[in-house]
Amino acid sequence: MKRRVLVVLALLALTACTTTTSTDTIPTPDNTDIPADLLHTPGAAQRALEDIERRVGLSPAQVTDITIYAEYMIVEAQDPNVLDHIDTYTWRDDEVSAPEPVHLSGPQEDVDASLYPTTAVDLARLPDIVRTAERELETARPIRIEEAVATYLYIERSTSLDGRVVIRLSISGPRRSGNVETTSSGEILNATVS
Repeated sequence: MKRRVLVVLALLALTACTTTTSTDTIPTPDNTDIPADLLHTPGAAQRALEDIERRVGLSPAQVTDITIYAEYMIVEAQDPNVLDHIDTYTWRDDEVSAPEPVHLSGPQEDVDASLYPTTAVDLARLPDIVRTAERELETARPIRIEEAVATYLYIERSTSLDGRVVIRLSISGPRRSGNVETTSSGEILNATVS
């Protein structure tokens, strides 16, 4: 009996002294589950637009309007098979909605004049354009926007600025809000704080 107790104690002592090493690492969170901010994350808006172009069936697509929020994008695009049709596509969570018809009014020439190719704005540069606009209103005088953050923007062909494509950004802070209008390359045309 004494001998069995000694054997058990010896086994317990050996077990306590044994260490194991593992090459396994602690798993890190998968950042692909974190939704991209289309306004601030480099490449995010461009990837969303490419998804929409695949759904439209044309790249570059001809569009009348691109609206971008942090979480989603809405594009009004010309149907490449029926040129007098404009459809709305919404990108959200890596999914593009089925096209929905846009109700048009006025002469078809006006609709055609509002079209521009998706290549008119380099969306790969969008985060830089957004940050420049935010800084512009953070440093505006005599009134500025504290902690300025772009909430959405839309891109369209201007009817008042010789037909060029412009970006109009809505920017907010805890106490004020404002707007910035830029050229398609990001040059600031107008900035207001309200």
